Amino acid sequence: MNEARCTQAKVFGKTPCGPDAFLLELEFSAEIGQIDPGQFVMLSLADGQGPVLARPFSFYGQTAPDRLTFLIQVLGIGTQVLQDCPLEEFIQVTLPLGTGFALPDANRPLVMIAGGVGSAPFLLCAEQRVQQGAGDQTFFIFGARSENRLYDKQAFASLAMHSRFATDDGSFGFSGNVIACLENGLQEETFPENAVYFACGPEPLLKAFARLVQAKGFEAQVSLETYMGCGFGACNACPTATNPNGPLGAWPWAKTCQDGPVFSLDSIQL
Repeated sequence: MNEARCTQAKVFGKTPCGPDAFLLELEFSAEIGQIDPGQFVMLSLADGQGPVLARPFSFYGQTAPDRLTFLIQVLGIGTQVLQDCPLEEFIQVTLPLGTGFALPDANRPLVMIAGGVGSAPFLLCAEQRVQQGAGDQTFFIFGARSENRLYDKQAFASLAMHSRFATDDGSFGFSGNVIACLENGLQEETFPENAVYFACGPEPLLKAFARLVQAKGFEAQVSLETYMGCGFGACNACPTATNPNGPLGAWPWAKTCQDGPVFSLDSIQL
């Protein structure tokens, strides 16, 4: 993992994605270097005209050695100013931050569960697995309220892995939420017994995921969508309660930005 640094990148492209999101492509002045899936960046306008606090976003894709993409859902002023930023303008970027997913060996199955923009950290995960020759051992379940919120679903469907899609309204794929789709796959014995499970999405999804996989004794990691102030552990604004009996239990709270945002499920309380 590279040392974190603060730099600027040029807005190279903006592509609409669903009714309320877009893909932001940034071009840097040099090659990015190694990125671990699940790590994140802090983004803000370089001219200082946006909100005081930068916003955190998972790495989504890497289109060239010096270009990165981010899947951004527009929810408030911090994301709106990024969407409105013109091409060729500059964004302030702090990267790479946080702890990413610990990918299993290529010969061990991996099941990834995403809800909405919780898909963001999994494109790099999936691409790395395919590059390792582990696509046939990689399963991706992507759920959303409706088909148009299965953001950039074709990027996942085009990869040489097993993909399933679920919508609450039944407009595409499995009719029901992503946890119900996961349960259906388990009942059908779709996933090998020794699989590792990853999940990212809103808190209700993660709570339901935790109940299910803990009841079955599965090994799992989760990526939290916690609000952050600084992104590198200075402000203490992103505490996550630890499991007293887990690997982080020596202290009651972990910093999501430093100790996470990816945690082993046995290390935190959901």
